[in-house]
Amino acid sequence: MFGLLFVLVEQECITPANHCCQCTSSVDPPKRRWEIAGTSWVAGTSTRPQPLQEKEEVPLNLNMNMNISLSKPAADQCSPEKCVYLDYNGTTPIHPSVLEAMLPYLQQHFGNPSSSHHYGQEPKRAVKKARLSLMRLIQSHAPIVESLIYTGCGTESNNLAIRLALLSSLHKSDNGLLHVVTTNIEHPAISECLKAYSSGGWTPKITVAYIPVDKEGLVSAKEVIAAIQPNTALVTIMTANNEVGSIQPVFEIAKICREKHVLFHTDAAQAVGKIDLRGIADTTHGADLVTLVGHKFGAPKGIAALYIRPNCFDESERTNPENGGSILLMGGGQEGGRRGGTENVPYIVGMGRAAELLLQQRPNPMQEGSVSEGWQNNKAHMEQMREHLLSLLVNGLGKENVRTNGPLDATKRLPNTLSVGLKGVQSGALLANIGDMVACSAGSACHSTSSSTAPYSSVLKAMDVPPEDAIGTLRLSVGPGTTIEEVEFAANVIVKEAREQLGLS
Repeated sequence: MFGLLFVLVEQECITPANHCCQCTSSVDPPKRRWEIAGTSWVAGTSTRPQPLQEKEEVPLNLNMNMNISLSKPAADQCSPEKCVYLDYNGTTPIHPSVLEAMLPYLQQHFGNPSSSHHYGQEPKRAVKKARLSLMRLIQSHAPIVESLIYTGCGTESNNLAIRLALLSSLHKSDNGLLHVVTTNIEHPAISECLKAYSSGGWTPKITVAYIPVDKEGLVSAKEVIAAIQPNTALVTIMTANNEVGSIQPVFEIAKICREKHVLFHTDAAQAVGKIDLRGIADTTHGADLVTLVGHKFGAPKGIAALYIRPNCFDESERTNPENGGSILLMGGGQEGGRRGGTENVPYIVGMGRAAELLLQQRPNPMQEGSVSEGWQNNKAHMEQMREHLLSLLVNGLGKENVRTNGPLDATKRLPNTLSVGLKGVQSGALLANIGDMVACSAGSACHSTSSSTAPYSSVLKAMDVPPEDAIGTLRLSVGPGTTIEEVEFAANVIVKEAREQLGLS
């Protein structure tokens, strides 16, 4: 018998602007309250999970079927405490529909997908279905299901992409060295991996060309292509930057790399659900390798994927590394022999369901102060919330005290991402003081610090942002469920704390 307790209840709850949840209020719009594992959570409002009152706890076991009931919340279930979540680039909450889809594979469909007996059949089918949904996100033609493998995280996908590319291109080595082209603002999952190879700690040894970005965080496709050498084994450029939201010209770079017979990889972790990625994995002119990360678009942490273009390691005199046992995880031969280990079926199903939700989305008319139901990606809404947040910060602190980092052209920036430098403010100290009210960050959550002094972001440094401006930078990333009330509450909190630091209060 499992010890996990689970209650999933959908409830109507109204949250007025800038103060606590009051169920007796008539203010629109309604929010969904989801009660999970003995706590309550209001989707779209980031209300802190609170213990449920007088709720029957249902034990989760292999013999139960999940029941979803609807009821009105009692007045004492509406928490007066609220922490607005503005760190969607760090991670996203699991969509309730994703959680619902996962549960059967933690219960009655618990079998191993590699098993030939009855209990393995449904998990095997579910793994294939999820793979198809993910492929549809990145291909504009008929998906090739076998082209995508599951991994445990984005870091693993990135490391695996680099390793496979290098080992397949040993014939290109020049005096034992291979060459890689990248930017100077990549995620540590790329930059640290390349450092390990270039230092000689891992083999094969490489040299790396780091193409600088401009002051808006954008790389030039021409400069990337110009850096390619005869021994270049891989070009790896992130689709969109996780700190400032700059969208790189990866479609153009992928096409030219294909023409030059050089493997191209893109880390699309931050792009899924925010921009249209159809075609990035097209077999004729798309990328050879694409990283996807589940927890960035409504799936749980601990599941990711790597798209590998069919036959890309068998072309241009390359040697398929999969045939030589050179993958990162060797074992039972799962994932076509490319990634050993029993598949994490519940999480794979969750990632597939999150992809389905993105595929099913349709534009919805927006009303001030409200969002479309669920966690659907709504570009216009996220842009509206981002710009409203910026205007409130500028109004509260003065235009001269607020610096925006990233592309000025909105089409070259993620719709949900706002990187702002607050002049004269220490972002580390500010975050420490507002962390119970506003959840945001000074930069990437993958290399943040718990100290009150935030580090100088390597991304901002690469963009030539002065240190005095960089140390006051906040990364604020909204989601499709972020409301105007949340944005206004967060802006008030940030402005108040910043003004105190500046001695203006």
